[in-house]
Amino acid sequence: MQKILLKNVKLVLENKLINGSILISENKIEKIFTDKSDLSEFTFDEVINLEEKYLGPAFIDVHTHGADGADVMDSSEEALRKISKYLVQEGTANFLATTLTSSKEILKDVLKVVANLQDKDIEGANIFGVHMEGPYFSAVYKGAQNDKYMKPAEIKELEEYLLVKEGLIKLFSISPHNQENLNAIKFLVDKGVVASVGHSEASYENVMKAVDLGLSHATHTYNGMKGFTHREPGVVGAVFNSDNIMAEILFDKIHVHPEAVRTLIKIKGVDKVVCVTDSMSATGLVEGKYKLGELDVNVKDGQARLVSNNALAGSVLRMDIAFKNLIELGYSITDAFKMTSTNAAKEFKLNTGILKEGKEADLVVLDKDYKVCMTIVKGKIKFSNL
Repeated sequence: MQKILLKNVKLVLENKLINGSILISENKIEKIFTDKSDLSEFTFDEVINLEEKYLGPAFIDVHTHGADGADVMDSSEEALRKISKYLVQEGTANFLATTLTSSKEILKDVLKVVANLQDKDIEGANIFGVHMEGPYFSAVYKGAQNDKYMKPAEIKELEEYLLVKEGLIKLFSISPHNQENLNAIKFLVDKGVVASVGHSEASYENVMKAVDLGLSHATHTYNGMKGFTHREPGVVGAVFNSDNIMAEILFDKIHVHPEAVRTLIKIKGVDKVVCVTDSMSATGLVEGKYKLGELDVNVKDGQARLVSNNALAGSVLRMDIAFKNLIELGYSITDAFKMTSTNAAKEFKLNTGILKEGKEADLVVLDKDYKVCMTIVKGKIKFSNL
């Protein structure tokens, strides 16, 4: 059983920052020491001096489509491994492979491929499941989703997706604008899947009905949903008002104005916001022409847009940049880690997302400028530029 000591580091605990060291044994955090602790009675296989850098829970991205030229919809293990290897460089240790609106046959193929790698020890970040984004959406808020596959939900079809592998689908984005979709939300929640409102023209009342049925998440809040007005609070109003909804935010300073991000956090509180990237295959590559599923995308000036209508098409955001954007907006490092790691871990019942003895050793080391220096996944160093 290998024991690694990460010493001389600023440990970002849930509500405070302390100077100390952390002992990793196998895949768990065995012991947390303060800088006053006596370490003489312990033995270690490896000691890494982190020279007063920050160490916190590694990022968790519950909404990513791809990176480094690979897309989840490529339906190949090679693509998933490539995404995993890239995401670990940005400090992400766990992610949900996110699908796009497509045909049932294609989606089932993708699910089968992800199932083979779920929670396996691969080169980079761990794939802890699937986020199905679609196909039960409102075409009027389709964004970069392919509306030719959009339709009302069918329980029989949902059963087919869930039967691919038990516990594979963790999150399902759906629009509660009709009775079929409301029925589907109840079905999904009863099966242990987190249901999320997304790409939706649903009324405020319908979203709140969905919340009563168990809906508890919002997909890239503000984007792809009916906005807030004083006469019709819309989907955004329901996200604001429901304490049961965990709100994703895509904080790349393109999709959402920083002050609108601040508004969301002020209304929801730092414990009810989850940063995501919604990244596409162009992430980490030069600007130019790419694909998002079957759709053509042009990446220019840091923005990914559909060639057909110039609509935003996912992003090229990295989790470390989202983290840094939170810091620049004035949030503390402890709050920034909550919104990039802790909240998602709690929502999806993962034994990680917080520096605590007994938790899985999914850790990220950041320098004083919040640049990723090391990422540890389940106790193994998967990325380091120290």
